Amino acid sequence: MAKAKPKICEICGAEIRGPGHTVKIEGAELLVCNRCYERYSKKKPGTWSPMPTGREPRRRYTPKPRPKTPQRPRTPRPTYTEEIVEDYAERVRKAIQKSGLTYEQLSHKVGLSTNLLKRIAHGDYAPTIDEARKLEKYFGIKLLESTEAPKMEKANIPRDYEPTLGDIANIRIKKRKKK
Repeated sequence: MAKAKPKICEICGAEIRGPGHTVKIEGAELLVCNRCYERYSKKKPGTWSPMPTGREPRRRYTPKPRPKTPQRPRTPRPTYTEEIVEDYAERVRKAIQKSGLTYEQLSHKVGLSTNLLKRIAHGDYAPTIDEARKLEKYFGIKLLESTEAPKMEKANIPRDYEPTLGDIANIRIKKRKKK
């Protein structure tokens, strides 16, 4: 007669004496010894893991609900953009001549490099919005003009719309072009 293979506890690995017990843990049925049965049979399924973590489980942060404030209907504001005037070089050159200071002295006072001031004054370089603001502030001249941006309407998509494979491909192509 062949000797029967001993049963082994699927949690602790100890040899099971007697018939053993079946415990359902996280959806799996396990054959366990008496000691593990006493330990884990009273636990609710899915509330523990057989692998010890050695620390307390994290408690989830639940923010307190804020009282809802009535929202005003949004009125669309016109969008304004700022652009550099076309004759910026002439205006800057006249302001520099009027000040009677050298480019080096002005660069320290305005906060722009000497080379950059020369390039702007000669029309070789169009200043950025920030650089134009610095020049406007120091010299008291007007280099920026605001223009109303064209209003773009959002496409109305019905709630029951499900995108097709072609729609997703077009979206990905558009994202790639923007980069």
